[in-house]
Amino acid sequence: MLICTHHTGEPHGILGAQVAATYFSEQLGIPSSVVGLKREFQKEKFLAFIEEHYRGKERIIGFSHLSGRRDIFDLITVLRERGFTSILGGPQALQDYAGEPDADRFPYRFHGLKDRIDIAVQGPVEGVRPECLREKGRTYQSGWKTDLYLDVDWSNIYTFSEKLEQLDIQVAQVLAAIGCPYAKKESAVVLDPPVSLTDKAPKVTIRSCGCIFCDVAWDKGFQGHVDRASLLAQIKGLPEKAGRKIPFELIDEYPITTLQALLDETRKEGIELSQVNLVCRVDAVTRHAEALTKILSTARERAIRIMFSSIGFESFSEKILTHFNKGVTVAEIIECVELLRRLKDAFGDTFLYRRDEGATHGFIHPTPWDDSETFPEMDRNIFLHGLFDDILPDHSTPLIIHHGSALGDWIRQIEESTDVTFGRDSTWIEWWNHS
Repeated sequence: MLICTHHTGEPHGILGAQVAATYFSEQLGIPSSVVGLKREFQKEKFLAFIEEHYRGKERIIGFSHLSGRRDIFDLITVLRERGFTSILGGPQALQDYAGEPDADRFPYRFHGLKDRIDIAVQGPVEGVRPECLREKGRTYQSGWKTDLYLDVDWSNIYTFSEKLEQLDIQVAQVLAAIGCPYAKKESAVVLDPPVSLTDKAPKVTIRSCGCIFCDVAWDKGFQGHVDRASLLAQIKGLPEKAGRKIPFELIDEYPITTLQALLDETRKEGIELSQVNLVCRVDAVTRHAEALTKILSTARERAIRIMFSSIGFESFSEKILTHFNKGVTVAEIIECVELLRRLKDAFGDTFLYRRDEGATHGFIHPTPWDDSETFPEMDRNIFLHGLFDDILPDHSTPLIIHHGSALGDWIRQIEESTDVTFGRDSTWIEWWNHS
């Protein structure tokens, strides 16, 4: 069985899809691998490959992590017409299968993928049983636990543009925490309407767990840390190059405590690491400065690089941070940046965080709330603190609203209280496109 996903073509693995393929192969006896579809993939060539690959085999195909790509949605339709049973898994699987609420009353809303997906499953892969793969028109959801199945065959992933090519993985992932602890904090957030609708739409209060735009927060919340044995087993299973484990992202929004224990335990086991990448929140850095200094000292002794590959700054405007429900202020962001710079001075190449070192930090812009106050405020903070030098990415990321998120609820409340409708592009709601 193939599991098709979105992929950029860069040499990084896709942990969830690769765990699923490994589980199907080793636990269910269904040989499986992952195919990452690049954005420019040639559909007719891929269909020809699919027909040859499935010759004489049961025509069941999986999909996961599709990033709202309409070209993959269209591909699923074609495959269904050719007799394939299609399975959707991964984050947002049930929401994308079902579509937006009340789509029968509001036909412009996303109607979901139930017209082309036969089976939707969400949750850890060990909740999938063989019978789940053959009962069409069903959805399955299993609960998260801290002793997950996390065996990974890191060689089971390929990409497809014009032909199938095995991916030489140079950066892997290790799961330390399921979801984000900040997502445990549920808040009532008062959101202004988009600036273009200030005189037409009301303020809206919505419930948000964690950052208001975060799909991890609304999809998983926080389900705890994986047990220590599982964490160490994942490290042991990583590929090696030149006698060291390849660089990997440690999936944990508050990674400092996890990382110190990981360094201690791999030292005991004689496991040589090369680089650990961290994707985390601002307060995960500022609240653990002393522990981070100790970690970097340990890393320098062992010739390991520690890289903050992405910190969720997101904005440099107090108003926008409040609307995002980030739980941090501009002052705390600047405190974090200054700490990073001091650590860089102290630890040199042991510590990486700069954009010219490969980091891509979070900066969401434009947003629906950009106005004559937020623009000069952000420009002033960026200039005064030299953020162009080392922090700002080459390109910001526009605010993306998934239909299942808290921001999706915000949009729908505006639609239902006014005569305004917003555009849809597959699973995304276009906050800038309204009529």
